[in-house]
Amino acid sequence: MNQEFRYRGEDGGRLEAISDSVFALAIALLLISTSAPEKFEDIIKFTYELLPFAFCISLIILIWHEHVIYFLRYGLRNPKIIFLNTIFLFIVLYYVYPLKFLTKMLSLPIMYFFSGNKKFIDDLTTMINGDQVGHLMIIYGVGAALIFLTLAWMYQYAGKRHEELGLDEIERFDTNASMKSNLLMAAIPLLSVIISLLFRNFNYVGAYAGFAYFLYTPLMFWFYGRTSKKRKKLIDQGRYWKT
Repeated sequence: MNQEFRYRGEDGGRLEAISDSVFALAIALLLISTSAPEKFEDIIKFTYELLPFAFCISLIILIWHEHVIYFLRYGLRNPKIIFLNTIFLFIVLYYVYPLKFLTKMLSLPIMYFFSGNKKFIDDLTTMINGDQVGHLMIIYGVGAALIFLTLAWMYQYAGKRHEELGLDEIERFDTNASMKSNLLMAAIPLLSVIISLLFRNFNYVGAYAGFAYFLYTPLMFWFYGRTSKKRKKLIDQGRYWKT
């Protein structure tokens, strides 16, 4: 936990409770199309599907954690935040199925590589045609971008209310940094969408759009490295509320 940030929403509330319920529903939707195994082949198939399922849950939990941190920090529950939170939760539920479909599609070639079972390739060709991958990247990218843009909007709103919330300098810095990090998290999916639109008539548009997501690691390392240096200077100067 951030020791320099005073958490104003530790008591929680009904808004956070309903949000947690929606996240639980999102995870349930990841499993809803998975039927109980009836023969041994189904067990094997379910085992292979654990990898994309685990990846999906990890992403949902990361988004949930960012949401939790926001309400812990500020404890805002006014009509504007209720409105933004409703939009956010709606987008999360929209995002679940494209996320599940994409991760399953990407996992099938990997499963084929390690098992040599041609059934995985057959499943892949049944799932989607080559000329549909670009459209899938657009659908997924729009959902991912909207999630982080909404979070950035919520942080921007908290920053505007800094006097009402009594944010000190380091808290205002952290709020601004969180807004910028979510904007960067949204920028990569938007870039992927733009690539998908520009190269929609190319055979490998899905691959081109997918490579954009490899920019996440260097971009976020650069951002957090730069931000942590500035933050350390503020802490060394004692520009935060101390108990």
